[in-house]
Amino acid sequence: MTIGGVQALVVILALFCAWHAWIALGRHLAAAFVGITLVVSWTIEEIGVATGLVYSGYHYTAALGPSIGAVPILIPLAWFALAYPTSALVDLVAGRWVGGPPGGPRRLLALAAAGALLMTAWDIALDPILSGPAYRAWVWEASGTAGAVPAQNYLGWLATAFAIFLAFRLVQRRASGAGADGLLSRGRAGAARSIA
Repeated sequence: MTIGGVQALVVILALFCAWHAWIALGRHLAAAFVGITLVVSWTIEEIGVATGLVYSGYHYTAALGPSIGAVPILIPLAWFALAYPTSALVDLVAGRWVGGPPGGPRRLLALAAAGALLMTAWDIALDPILSGPAYRAWVWEASGTAGAVPAQNYLGWLATAFAIFLAFRLVQRRASGAGADGLLSRGRAGAARSIA
Protein backbone atom coordinates (compact mmCIF):
# COMPACT_ATOMS: atom_id res chain seq x y z
CA MET A 1 0.00 0.00 0.00
CA THR A 2 1.35 3.40 -0.93
CA ILE A 3 0.93 6.64 0.99
CA GLY A 4 -1.66 7.66 -1.63
CA GLY A 5 -3.46 4.44 -0.75
CA VAL A 6 -3.35 5.35 2.94
CA GLN A 7 -4.76 8.80 2.15
CA ALA A 8 -7.65 7.31 0.14
CA LEU A 9 -8.32 4.71 2.82
CA VAL A 10 -8.51 7.34 5.58
CA VAL A 11 -10.89 9.53 3.56
CA ILE A 12 -13.15 6.57 2.68
CA LEU A 13 -13.20 5.36 6.30
CA ALA A 14 -13.90 8.87 7.62
CA LEU A 15 -16.80 9.30 5.17
CA PHE A 16 -18.25 5.90 6.08
CA CYS A 17 -17.93 6.71 9.80
CA ALA A 18 -19.62 10.09 9.30
CA TRP A 19 -22.48 8.42 7.42
CA HIS A 20 -22.88 5.76 10.11
CA ALA A 21 -22.75 8.37 12.87
CA TRP A 22 -25.43 10.42 11.07
CA ILE A 23 -27.74 7.38 11.09
CA ALA A 24 -26.88 5.98 14.53
CA LEU A 25 -26.43 9.21 16.48
CA GLY A 26 -28.46 11.69 14.48
CA ARG A 27 -27.17 14.77 12.74
CA HIS A 28 -26.52 16.85 15.87
CA LEU A 29 -24.54 14.25 17.80
CA ALA A 30 -22.77 13.11 14.62
CA ALA A 31 -21.70 16.70 13.93
CA ALA A 32 -20.59 17.03 17.56
CA PHE A 33 -18.52 13.83 17.35
CA VAL A 34 -16.86 14.92 14.11
CA GLY A 35 -16.24 18.47 15.35
CA ILE A 36 -14.88 17.41 18.75
CA THR A 37 -12.57 14.84 17.20
CA LEU A 38 -11.23 17.16 14.50
CA VAL A 39 -10.66 20.13 16.83
CA VAL A 40 -9.22 18.20 19.79
CA SER A 41 -6.96 15.96 17.70
CA TRP A 42 -5.64 18.80 15.52
CA THR A 43 -5.02 21.06 18.54
CA ILE A 44 -3.18 18.41 20.53
CA GLU A 45 -1.21 17.23 17.48
CA GLU A 46 -0.19 20.84 16.75
CA ILE A 47 0.95 21.25 20.38
CA GLY A 48 2.72 17.89 20.15
CA VAL A 49 4.68 18.80 17.02
CA ALA A 50 5.58 22.26 18.37
CA THR A 51 6.70 21.17 21.83
CA GLY A 52 7.33 17.41 21.88
CA LEU A 53 5.50 17.34 25.22
CA VAL A 54 2.52 15.20 24.18
CA TYR A 55 3.79 12.36 21.99
CA SER A 56 7.57 13.00 22.26
CA GLY A 57 9.54 14.82 19.60
CA TYR A 58 8.34 14.19 16.04
CA HIS A 59 7.49 15.95 12.81
CA TYR A 60 5.34 15.07 9.83
CA THR A 61 6.79 14.60 6.38
CA ALA A 62 5.12 15.77 3.16
CA ALA A 63 3.90 12.20 2.55
CA LEU A 64 0.43 12.79 3.99
CA GLY A 65 -0.37 15.82 1.86
CA PRO A 66 -1.31 19.39 2.73
CA SER A 67 -1.17 20.65 6.30
CA ILE A 68 -2.83 23.19 8.54
CA GLY A 69 0.10 24.45 10.56
CA ALA A 70 2.45 21.52 11.12
CA VAL A 71 -0.30 18.84 11.03
CA PRO A 72 -1.48 17.24 7.78
CA ILE A 73 -5.22 17.63 7.18
CA LEU A 74 -5.41 13.84 6.94
CA ILE A 75 -4.39 13.37 10.61
CA PRO A 76 -7.59 14.71 12.26
CA LEU A 77 -9.60 12.72 9.70
CA ALA A 78 -7.65 9.62 10.71
CA TRP A 79 -8.39 10.32 14.38
CA PHE A 80 -12.10 10.44 13.52
CA ALA A 81 -11.89 7.30 11.37
CA LEU A 82 -10.47 5.48 14.42
CA ALA A 83 -12.42 7.22 17.19
CA TYR A 84 -15.93 6.66 15.88
CA PRO A 85 -15.73 2.86 15.41
CA THR A 86 -13.87 2.66 18.73
CA SER A 87 -16.73 4.48 20.45
CA ALA A 88 -19.30 2.24 18.76
CA LEU A 89 -17.37 -0.89 19.76
CA VAL A 90 -17.11 0.28 23.37
CA ASP A 91 -20.87 0.87 23.40
CA LEU A 92 -21.56 -2.62 22.04
CA VAL A 93 -19.14 -4.35 24.42
CA ALA A 94 -20.75 -2.45 27.31
CA GLY A 95 -24.12 -3.88 26.23
CA ARG A 96 -25.49 -0.55 25.00
CA TRP A 97 -26.96 0.67 21.75
CA VAL A 98 -24.44 2.66 19.73
CA GLY A 99 -24.95 6.25 20.76
CA GLY A 100 -27.16 5.47 23.72
CA PRO A 101 -27.03 7.85 26.70
CA PRO A 102 -23.75 7.39 28.58
CA GLY A 103 -25.37 7.25 32.02
CA GLY A 104 -24.02 8.69 35.25
CA PRO A 105 -20.59 10.24 35.80
CA ARG A 106 -18.84 6.97 36.70
CA ARG A 107 -20.17 5.17 33.65
CA LEU A 108 -19.35 8.16 31.46
CA LEU A 109 -15.74 8.15 32.70
CA ALA A 110 -15.52 4.36 32.26
CA LEU A 111 -16.73 4.59 28.65
CA ALA A 112 -14.22 7.39 27.90
CA ALA A 113 -11.38 5.42 29.53
CA ALA A 114 -12.28 2.21 27.68
CA GLY A 115 -12.32 4.13 24.40
CA ALA A 116 -8.92 5.66 25.16
CA LEU A 117 -7.40 2.24 25.91
CA LEU A 118 -8.80 0.72 22.72
CA MET A 119 -7.62 3.67 20.60
CA THR A 120 -4.13 3.35 22.06
CA ALA A 121 -4.13 -0.37 21.27
CA TRP A 122 -4.84 0.51 17.63
CA ASP A 123 -1.92 2.95 17.69
CA ILE A 124 0.45 0.29 19.01
CA ALA A 125 -0.13 -1.52 15.71
CA LEU A 126 -0.30 1.51 13.40
CA ASP A 127 2.49 3.80 14.56
CA PRO A 128 5.47 1.52 13.90
CA ILE A 129 4.20 0.91 10.35
CA LEU A 130 3.39 4.49 9.37
CA SER A 131 6.52 5.94 10.95
CA GLY A 132 8.67 3.06 9.71
CA PRO A 133 10.96 2.98 6.69
CA ALA A 134 8.21 1.91 4.25
CA TYR A 135 6.01 4.99 4.77
CA ARG A 136 7.86 7.68 6.76
CA ALA A 137 4.63 9.64 7.27
CA TRP A 138 6.26 11.13 10.37
CA VAL A 139 9.72 10.97 11.90
CA TRP A 140 10.54 10.44 15.57
CA GLU A 141 13.37 12.64 16.74
CA ALA A 142 14.54 10.10 19.33
CA SER A 143 14.34 6.34 19.30
CA GLY A 144 12.16 4.58 21.84
CA THR A 145 10.25 1.37 22.42
CA ALA A 146 8.24 -0.60 19.84
CA GLY A 147 10.76 -0.04 17.07
CA ALA A 148 11.34 3.69 16.76
CA VAL A 149 8.17 4.76 18.60
CA PRO A 150 8.77 6.41 22.00
CA ALA A 151 6.70 5.13 24.93
CA GLN A 152 5.57 8.71 25.57
CA ASN A 153 3.63 8.55 22.29
CA TYR A 154 1.26 5.97 23.76
CA LEU A 155 0.66 8.09 26.86
CA GLY A 156 -0.13 10.98 24.53
CA TRP A 157 -2.60 8.80 22.65
CA LEU A 158 -4.29 7.79 25.90
CA ALA A 159 -4.65 11.44 26.91
CA THR A 160 -5.83 12.65 23.49
CA ALA A 161 -8.33 9.84 23.01
CA PHE A 162 -9.64 10.26 26.57
CA ALA A 163 -10.15 13.99 25.95
CA ILE A 164 -12.08 13.27 22.73
CA PHE A 165 -14.28 10.57 24.26
CA LEU A 166 -14.91 12.50 27.48
CA ALA A 167 -15.93 15.63 25.59
CA PHE A 168 -18.25 13.65 23.31
CA ARG A 169 -19.80 11.64 26.17
CA LEU A 170 -20.51 14.89 28.03
CA VAL A 171 -22.23 16.35 24.96
CA GLN A 172 -24.07 13.06 24.45
CA ARG A 173 -25.21 13.01 28.07
CA ARG A 174 -26.52 16.57 27.83
CA ALA A 175 -28.29 15.75 24.53
CA SER A 176 -29.91 12.63 26.00
CA GLY A 177 -31.80 14.84 28.43
CA ALA A 178 -33.08 16.99 25.55
CA GLY A 179 -33.89 14.07 23.24
CA ALA A 180 -31.76 12.80 20.39
CA ASP A 181 -32.42 12.58 16.67
CA GLY A 182 -30.59 9.35 15.79
CA LEU A 183 -31.51 5.73 15.29
CA LEU A 184 -31.96 5.14 19.00
CA SER A 185 -34.53 7.91 19.42
CA ARG A 186 -36.37 6.85 16.25
CA GLY A 187 -36.52 3.31 17.67
CA ARG A 188 -37.99 4.60 20.93
CA ALA A 189 -40.52 6.73 19.05
CA GLY A 190 -41.57 3.73 16.94
CA ALA A 191 -41.96 1.58 20.05
CA ALA A 192 -44.06 4.28 21.70
CA ARG A 193 -46.33 4.47 18.63
CA SER A 194 -46.81 0.68 18.59
CA ILE A 195 -47.75 0.67 22.30
CA ALA A 196 -50.23 3.53 21.93
